[in-house]
Amino acid sequence: MKKLSKITLWVLFAISIVLTILYFLNTSGDNLDAWTYTYLNWAYVMVGLSVLLIILLPILTFRQRTVKVKSLLLILVIAVVLVGGSFLLAPGTPVTMATGSVVEGSVVKFTDTALYMTYILLAFSAIAIIGGSVYNALKKN
Repeated sequence: MKKLSKITLWVLFAISIVLTILYFLNTSGDNLDAWTYTYLNWAYVMVGLSVLLIILLPILTFRQRTVKVKSLLLILVIAVVLVGGSFLLAPGTPVTMATGSVVEGSVVKFTDTALYMTYILLAFSAIAIIGGSVYNALKKN
């Protein structure tokens, strides 16, 4: 199972790198909106897959680990609060594309939600890394 997850991770990473390179190579072309939508759709797939795995993996591996139901429910509640809070914070204001077309509606709201989730998780990660380093440094002294 570990090999399958590593292979899947590397394949998704490679697809992301290829799409990023293709997007930036085609930013000056006529198909900028098409590449933008392709890039955004891939981002939507990755966000959806991440949220799905955050919810499903603790449930699927419940019997293999010694995790209590209380901590499992806490993780699920935190995930729901993160997604819900990000959705409520997301403004969903219309966006003008490079070609002059205006995009509005649920697409913009979903993109803003994903961006806010990314910002929140990045902030928590930075705090955890810095806090862990400070804690370990103080613990050694």
